[in-house]
Amino acid sequence: MLESLFIFFSQKPIIEWCITIAKFGFIFVPVIFILFMITLERRGAAFIQDRQGPNRTGIPLFPFLNHIRLFGIVQNGADGLKLFTKELFEPREAHGFWFKFAPAIPFMVVFLSPAVIPWFGPMVFDWSGQIVQISGSILDLDIGVLWLFAFGSLSVYGTVLGSWASNSKYSLLGGMRAGAMMISYEVSMGLSLLGMYILVGSFNLHDMVAWQEVNGWGILVQPIAFLVFLVSLIAETGRAPFDVAEGESELVSGFHTEFSGMRFAMFYMGEYAHIAINAALLATLFLGGYSIPFVSTEMLRENSALVLAIVCGAFIFGALAFLHLMYRYAKWYKNSEAADKAIRLKEWGLYKAIAWLAVPALAIAGIASLFFADLIAANSFVSAVIAAAVQILALLFKMSIFCWLWIWFRWTLPRFRYDHVMHLGWIILLNVALANLVVTAFLAKLLK
Repeated sequence: MLESLFIFFSQKPIIEWCITIAKFGFIFVPVIFILFMITLERRGAAFIQDRQGPNRTGIPLFPFLNHIRLFGIVQNGADGLKLFTKELFEPREAHGFWFKFAPAIPFMVVFLSPAVIPWFGPMVFDWSGQIVQISGSILDLDIGVLWLFAFGSLSVYGTVLGSWASNSKYSLLGGMRAGAMMISYEVSMGLSLLGMYILVGSFNLHDMVAWQEVNGWGILVQPIAFLVFLVSLIAETGRAPFDVAEGESELVSGFHTEFSGMRFAMFYMGEYAHIAINAALLATLFLGGYSIPFVSTEMLRENSALVLAIVCGAFIFGALAFLHLMYRYAKWYKNSEAADKAIRLKEWGLYKAIAWLAVPALAIAGIASLFFADLIAANSFVSAVIAAAVQILALLFKMSIFCWLWIWFRWTLPRFRYDHVMHLGWIILLNVALANLVVTAFLAKLLK
């Protein structure tokens, strides 16, 4: 037994095992997106409502600069510290164990769902005379989409269980609404996805992305399915305008009325992480996943030096745009009568200095990549790593676009009435998804 295991491990290059182990870091992407989403939501809501947003909480950094706000990010840290140290209240009649366990369910699901997402295309390179091929996902399953559906649906168990364990009528009503919405919109979601399955012929997410690289993004070939899938995902996460499970005007705070401290934070973080996973699924199914329009994985590997230079140029453009905003706001703020004008101008001066240091550093990196283009092209491993890194950035960018859509919808549309939510799911979306499936099957058979 031990001898056979030794032979199995010795057949694979060490670098393959290192990359395979490193891929497990992708399970923390939704957790990182929690921090990104909280900041984006607060600043985005402030932008939509034409106000400042979080801009007071800061930390001391230097004697001459004693208030670093980081555009509201420090406020998120302060809120997290507050929730972590807050008293954990438990109702007298609550079901103790389940009341404590329920908030952890949505957060635990977060670490299972990203395993089947293809974060980059298959890496193929020569290592010590051996051809190594590594998949872009942790688990390359033929039922990847079904895996995501199964584990994504588990989060509602935490909501229903927590609402029941609270032994509160308001909470129980919120949990029942969350369960009803999950059942209602999962049907439309699955039927809308079947259109892509008919075209691709596989539930494997790698196959979905590969098909879109050749035939066009799913949003172009299945626009109706995309809209149904998007609305169903928003409803599944329980965000406005589908937040009837919370319904402050009717149910106090719905399913998490009795939760406080970190138990409430677990529901809160699970919701944001669920949005990140859904955004990754949407980007993979309908926006080509890690693929870049008109650029295949082979082209990225063959022109990795040029690609690296272009990426550096894109970051330089972002840094210059940031500097433009900083100088513009500093000029406006300097002429204002704000009480914290001096402190804020000093803080922005630090950000401008960092950005000005980043611009030449990125320019040098881009020029160096072009100068050593032949060496980079000769090393298949370096080319494969550069191509994978660019594809990861492409997928994260697409995820960010969908995350902004979630925020935009929440702060733009009013909350639907519960019966309207059910009517939309069962009467409208279900019939639209069925009609789209029939038309797709007919055209696929006709054009085959």
